[in-house]
Amino acid sequence: MSIRTNHAWVLLSGWLIACPGGGESSGTAATTGDNPGSASEVSGVGSTEAPTTGSSAGTSNGTTGPGTTSPGTTSPGTTSNGTTSPETTNPGTTNPGTTNPGTTTDADTTGTTATTDPNTSDSTTGAVDPPPLDGTACQGYATRYWDCCKAHCGWQGNVNAATEPLQSCDKNDNNLGSAYDVVSSCQSPAQNSAFTCYSGAPWAVSDTLAYGFAAVPAQGDICGRCYQLDFDGTGHYNAQDPGSVALSNKTMIVQATNIGHDVAGGQFDILTPGGGVGLFDACSYQWNVDTSELGATYGGFMTHCQQQGGNHEQIKQCVLGRCAAVFDEPGLAELAAGCEWYVQWYEAADNPNLHYQEVACPPQLVAISGIDRGPLDDIQACKGGGGSCSQEEMDACDCSWTNGGQNCGQDDGSCCWTACCGR
Repeated sequence: MSIRTNHAWVLLSGWLIACPGGGESSGTAATTGDNPGSASEVSGVGSTEAPTTGSSAGTSNGTTGPGTTSPGTTSPGTTSNGTTSPETTNPGTTNPGTTNPGTTTDADTTGTTATTDPNTSDSTTGAVDPPPLDGTACQGYATRYWDCCKAHCGWQGNVNAATEPLQSCDKNDNNLGSAYDVVSSCQSPAQNSAFTCYSGAPWAVSDTLAYGFAAVPAQGDICGRCYQLDFDGTGHYNAQDPGSVALSNKTMIVQATNIGHDVAGGQFDILTPGGGVGLFDACSYQWNVDTSELGATYGGFMTHCQQQGGNHEQIKQCVLGRCAAVFDEPGLAELAAGCEWYVQWYEAADNPNLHYQEVACPPQLVAISGIDRGPLDDIQACKGGGGSCSQEEMDACDCSWTNGGQNCGQDDGSCCWTACCGR
């Protein structure tokens, strides 16, 4: 089990603003109607091969399309693969989204709930909300997933040589440390296979700021990059989605630990317990539950509850009930807290629209993932506000993430979208 410890830090007021061309979107695809999400692929050491995890995409009107993420695990030093497993929380037992994860180890985990300042700073960590992104930010949207698989960035051959891979955990959430060659649980479910670490669950830093991890498009050297997501108050498939509207003016910073080859530009598949397992399910084995208990394959608890009917508040209570039912064991407390975070802080938003830029990673995320790109000083700028892109900038784009143009999705304003999809 992982132990969460708080890491005090203060974000510098001068945030580096950048976003990779084409948008680093997560493996989950749109979740509404006939819009399928992306399917994740299994990553082998140094490479990504057959699809091994499907991350769940956000859902709209109760339907979700498959998302994508590459199987792996996440934790302080662990990576999660593209699937999302339901995070559950016992309604009323956790402070809505205020748990601050620290590092994971192979010891038992205890979730610490940090008190948050009603303003914009976390009184426990000293973190302050970053300034809003300006007009140069890129446009995108968020989906969700948790498949319990080993993440793409958990393989040594998939990360920048100057960084460490994401560590994974075994079936009991014990950190596997530097054993980066352990097979993914989505390829071979077993006690000592590599799973997503529970410490990869998202948490609230304050009422308006949260941290977490995400799968992004399979586009170049993405492992360990961080992105600031400013939610704009609209839904990607349903502009008036109540959760997306309530999420307006909130900010999340995510670190990329997984990929999706069929993810659209600007899409972020946020690792969220109870978000849906997608095509590859290692969660039913890890948590010893029937697959039917995990909610909809794409969209997880939220999609299942939407299908039951009711208003948004009733749907939120339904999701909390699923969190409590699936994550009722003490050892699953971090997943329960992450599941409740989705309902409370994230407002049970279904594929919310957002603006994003790549930024420097908060120390808290680096402490959990173990991937530190700071010394590389290679934050990538994105001209989301329009304007012309130089031929040199477009020539530098790796367009393999588009899958021959099938994954272009919405124009996110980046030079690489223009280079790969707009010509």
